[in-house]
Amino acid sequence: MSFQNGLILIGGLIVLAVIGGFVGMHFFYKSIYQFGQSTDGPENYGLEGVQEVTFPSEDGTEIAAWIKSPQGKAPVILYFMGNFTSIGPSVSRLKPFLEKGYGVAALVYRGSSGKTGTSSEEAFAADARALYDQLDILMKVEIPETRRIAHGYSLGTGISVRLAAERPVAALTLEAAYARFCDYFTDKYYGLPFCRLMTQERYDSIDRIGAVKAPILTLHGEQDDAIRITSARRLFDAANEPKQFRTYTDGTHVNLADQGLIEDSLAFYRVHVPDAKFTD
Repeated sequence: MSFQNGLILIGGLIVLAVIGGFVGMHFFYKSIYQFGQSTDGPENYGLEGVQEVTFPSEDGTEIAAWIKSPQGKAPVILYFMGNFTSIGPSVSRLKPFLEKGYGVAALVYRGSSGKTGTSSEEAFAADARALYDQLDILMKVEIPETRRIAHGYSLGTGISVRLAAERPVAALTLEAAYARFCDYFTDKYYGLPFCRLMTQERYDSIDRIGAVKAPILTLHGEQDDAIRITSARRLFDAANEPKQFRTYTDGTHVNLADQGLIEDSLAFYRVHVPDAKFTD
């Protein structure tokens, strides 16, 4: 083989490798979201007073949320769920707050819970802003920004951080949070540099957290083997004051509600959401 032919062969192999990489990442992006597809309504979860509403997103697409108006001047939790679940079990996690009069507005993600549409970081960001911007209409009562709490769980922490950076909220709660979602895949796939490979679906919360002016509560389990606590601490360290980091010795990725999350959240809101009126 001549030197020239060798260069042509090497060039061809490089082109094929690049094309293969693009194709591989295309299928990888499509595999990220693994939401549950249960279409059970709020009544199937004993969520009295919760109802599903539909409204237009920023691009005109009809999307949905599960909502319940607050009692009196109690706060409203804008809730963004994690991956590998559907909206019903996700809102069920908030029952202790609902029983204390809190309102809820939980976004139903595109491509989850039997809904059509394509799941993506940009779609979820637009849908979260639309939910925030239309909250008064959906609740049929005015909810001032001083009584709006953004709460993200796992995947949803990236959505909630972005919303809190773009819209004013009274507080931001981050449950099982990551600094960057791409870090999760680096840990999962034995150190492969996904934060260099991924050009989308990155959820770079650490680059946005500095724009959040609200008090921040971070909650993480020391036994969380899905999102490392070190990733949450990196995000926390980059955040503005006031902020609080609560860890749970026996906490995993899914059991923080049983470890003290509810009580710690309520205590934090009583201090940092002074405009709200709470029920005991």
